[in-house]
Amino acid sequence: MPYRDQTTVEAWVKEFFASCPEHSHPEMKADVSVLEMDIDAGHDSGLVAVSLRNASTLTYIQPITDSGVPRWIVTFESRSESFDLDAVGVTRLAEDLAAIGRLCTYLQQKTDEAVAQRATAQV
Repeated sequence: MPYRDQTTVEAWVKEFFASCPEHSHPEMKADVSVLEMDIDAGHDSGLVAVSLRNASTLTYIQPITDSGVPRWIVTFESRSESFDLDAVGVTRLAEDLAAIGRLCTYLQQKTDEAVAQRATAQV
């Protein structure tokens, strides 16, 4: 059973926003897209790109396998310049980061479920 591929991850992201409107804000939905991470589609090819509202930092949620355990991590690409935010901007950035954290947690839960289903099917 493939999991964490672009199609599956895209479905999970849509499910997250549809089932948990309290976990996101409307702007976030428009700023999240699922891309194919590798040229060869595989079980770990779904990459979730996120545009922050108040920072141009390239941010994405990606699947990795660490010591045989599938995990999701958030990557913030380096910036060449600093940026300043007022109180409202900091609040929006904090909201974006909290939403990214909730989405990453959701993707991890869906991955854990898929792994458990896979293990059960093999028994």
